[in-house]
Amino acid sequence: MLRKIRQLVLIISTLFLLNACSINMDGDLYIGDITDVADNGEKLFTPMDISFEMSSEDSCQQDKNKISNILNKYFSNFAAKECYSKDFSSYLKTGIDIPIILDTDQDGRVLNSNNDLVSITVVRREENSSVIDVYLSLNKMMFNALNNELYDVFYQKISLENVKIKLSINNDGKNTESVSFASAFINGDPVVIYSTFDISRRQKLDYLGSNVTSSFFEKYGYTYILSVDIN
Repeated sequence: MLRKIRQLVLIISTLFLLNACSINMDGDLYIGDITDVADNGEKLFTPMDISFEMSSEDSCQQDKNKISNILNKYFSNFAAKECYSKDFSSYLKTGIDIPIILDTDQDGRVLNSNNDLVSITVVRREENSSVIDVYLSLNKMMFNALNNELYDVFYQKISLENVKIKLSINNDGKNTESVSFASAFINGDPVVIYSTFDISRRQKLDYLGSNVTSSFFEKYGYTYILSVDIN
């Protein structure tokens, strides 16, 4: 009888290991990388931390390796960092390199990486335009495959419903750059309509996507982040 109870507890713990698993993204984005990709079409990478919500720190520590072996297939330079708790929730923090890619089709759709779950996609607004639009994009086929693997092992899936998107927008160039945002928090202040900010040399702006940003990403597999005028 006691053995059956223990087995039941183990099953219940596994079921709730990734209960209502949301994710938080926190990365760095450099204007120099954006312009290099837009000018040369070269794929670059930038670091990002992604935290996956867990049921508890204990379960995170226990199954960290098992989960990491699954996640490792979907990201470049994946590394499991730590289990931690914040605001009554527990997370597995991971580090990845997210690709920055160029979309030249200008067909109304946003290109995503074929090899990485998420990517930064750079699009020139028009041919030879000085304005570059930047999006966060999701490979939906890979996302579905990841969720199927997680469900096979843990009976739970990742939800994008409340995804948090945080980015540090860094000016690594020699001149002041003009960057525009909409529907976001910039340095903690809400920005509703399309607004332009100047970033001085070696300075940065802190970006946090709004609920609209997150909902759009969940529904369509991409979301607008910013625009840079390199004129």
